[in-house]
Amino acid sequence: MVSVVGAGGKTTLVYRLAAEARMVGLTVLVTTTTHMGTLAEATTGPVLVEADAAIEEDLTRALATVGRATVLGRRLRPDKLEGLSPERVDALAARAEVTLVEADGARGRSLKVPAAHEPVIPRSTTIVVVVAGLDALGRPLDATSVHRLDLVTAATGAPEGMTITPALVAAALVHPSSYPSRVARGMRGGVFLNKADDEAVMGEARAIAALLRPAYSFVVAGSARSGVAAAL
Repeated sequence: MVSVVGAGGKTTLVYRLAAEARMVGLTVLVTTTTHMGTLAEATTGPVLVEADAAIEEDLTRALATVGRATVLGRRLRPDKLEGLSPERVDALAARAEVTLVEADGARGRSLKVPAAHEPVIPRSTTIVVVVAGLDALGRPLDATSVHRLDLVTAATGAPEGMTITPALVAAALVHPSSYPSRVARGMRGGVFLNKADDEAVMGEARAIAALLRPAYSFVVAGSARSGVAAAL
């Protein structure tokens, strides 16, 4: 079970991982413990909503025929669905070889330090992937690019409006109040630096990666959208 948290492309990464797992023949269950927008079935596979009907037979059929399914809790509006409780995710995890969980929210921003109640990571999680969107680099430290701005400024010591640098991104990700403290015993924590679309940004990703250890056991940079990534 991989729980994806942070900001800057979680949903895209979840479905990229789902596609790659299918390419090597693994069955995949995708869900969220927060909320998820609607996506094309070509991306998600069959979408099963527990509030609409019993899903057990449909889930078995989907995994046996197309090898993947997205399971959600209920429809909040046409473009937004609520996820499952972490306990329900734990119960469903044995149904597939890989379970991918979007376990955090960021309102479309690219950098985040979590509040005390976040993220919502199921106990069965084996890998926690923290996403940060490198499109925030060079932008002002404000609510346009950052979710939980007050927590990011407190963790980094950087004032609002300061230019976001590689050092600031790293400081937000390694602070004791940030994601390392959310990786429970038995889980492996790492970072995916997303939107590293050219060599210049990859150079900045390398600078960030050097500051993320030993807080995280692995760092990868690349583009979830294009499917290109490199371990740093």
